[in-house]
Amino acid sequence: MQINVTLEMLPARSVLEARWRELEARSNASFYTSWSWIGCWLHVLPSDLSPQLLVARHAGRIVGMGIVVRGKAKLLQVIPVPCWYLHATGQESIDELTIEYNGFLVERGHEIDVKTTMVDHLLHQTEVGRVEIKLASRQLDLLARRVSHKQTQPQKAARNVIVRSTGFTSYMVNLAHVRASANGYLPLLSSNTRSQIRRSIAAYKALGELTVEEARTPQQAQAFMAELRKLHGQTWLGRGERSGFSFSPTALQFHDQLIEHGFERGEIQLLRVSAGGQDVGYLYNLIHQGHVVYYQSGLRYGVLDKHDRPGLVCHSLAIEHNARAGHHCYDFAAGNYRYKDSLSTHREPQSTHVFQRDGVLPRLDRDLRILKAQWRQWREHLKLWRKRAAQTVTPTLLALTPIGLDIDCISLLQVLPP
Repeated sequence: MQINVTLEMLPARSVLEARWRELEARSNASFYTSWSWIGCWLHVLPSDLSPQLLVARHAGRIVGMGIVVRGKAKLLQVIPVPCWYLHATGQESIDELTIEYNGFLVERGHEIDVKTTMVDHLLHQTEVGRVEIKLASRQLDLLARRVSHKQTQPQKAARNVIVRSTGFTSYMVNLAHVRASANGYLPLLSSNTRSQIRRSIAAYKALGELTVEEARTPQQAQAFMAELRKLHGQTWLGRGERSGFSFSPTALQFHDQLIEHGFERGEIQLLRVSAGGQDVGYLYNLIHQGHVVYYQSGLRYGVLDKHDRPGLVCHSLAIEHNARAGHHCYDFAAGNYRYKDSLSTHREPQSTHVFQRDGVLPRLDRDLRILKAQWRQWREHLKLWRKRAAQTVTPTLLALTPIGLDIDCISLLQVLPP
C-alpha cells in the first residue's frame, strides 16, 4: 500500500470539519478523536500556537489525519528539544483537558501501516525529531511494539527510532454483564463494596426517593453543569486546592462548547442524583457508539451523618441507568484511584508513547531511565525481603525470591513516567 504523507496548514474550519467527519465515519475513532472533541479543542487553543494537519493519502484518498502542535520537551529532564504533540500542546494549562484514547484518525483496515508512515514522516521529514502521543488507544501500543521490534532488526528497519512507552490502566464496567445479571450491577462487585453501596443507598432513601435524572435539553444540561462545577470546586477548595475544571477559563470555554455542539448529537450526558429532592451529586459523561466515558463529577458531601458515600452511589446508579439505555461500556478512564478499582469489572490498557529519532542524547536519556527503573525494582524487592524477613524466625537470603528480575527493555520503559 503506497501511502503519501504531508504536513499542511489547517484549512478553513468548515472544510476541515467535513473532511474529518467523513474519515471519522470510515475509522474506529474514539470520542476523543472525533470532530466533536477535536473541533472544540481547536476552538480554545491560544492564537500564538500554530497547529498543523498531518494527512496520509492513498491513491488520492485521505486515509489518515492528525493535528500536531510543535512544542518543547526535555531530554535528561533539563535539555529542551522540539517535539510534535498529537492533539495536545505540551502546555499543562491546556493539556489538563486530558485527552484519552488518543491517536491518529485512520481508515479502518489499514491502521498500523498508515500510523507507522505518519510517525515516520514527523520524525524524519521534519526538523523535529520527537513525537509524543498521550494516553493512546491500544492500536498505538501495537505501533510502538512494531517500531521497537524494528529496532532489534536493523536489516528490516528503514529508520532508527527509540520508543518509550508508559502504561496506564482504564477501569470499566461491561454493561452487557450488568443486563445479564439477575440482580443488576451490585452482585458483580466485591462483598465489601456491595455492602458499602447498599448501606449508603438505604441511608439516602431514608431522606426520600432516590432518583437519577438525565438532562434532556441543552439548557438543562448547562444548568446541571453549573451545579456540578460549583460542587466540584467546593470539594477541591476544601482540600486547599483550586480546581482547573471549575475555574480555568480554558476548561470553562471548552466544556461549554462541547455541550453546545455535542449534546444534541447524543454525545454528552449529564446526570443528577437526588434523595428526597436534595442533590447527592452530578456526573458528566461522554458517549461514543455506546461507550460511556466518565469525565467529571460534582458531589455533595455531608448530607448523611453515616455512610456518606455520594460518589459510590452516583456511579452505581449511573451504571444501572446506562445499562438500561442499552450502552455497552461504562468507562472510568485512566487513573489509579481506589473507587475505580472497587467499582470496575474489568480493565484495559492505555499508554503514552514517545517516539524519538535515534541519537547520543536520546540513548543516554533512555539508558538513565532504564537504570532508574531497575533501581525502583530492586528497592521494591528489598522492601519485600524485609517484610518476609520480619515474618520469619531465621531470615535468610532465600527470603529474597527473584520476582521478574529478568526484565526486558520494553517492560522497563513501560513503568517509567513520561
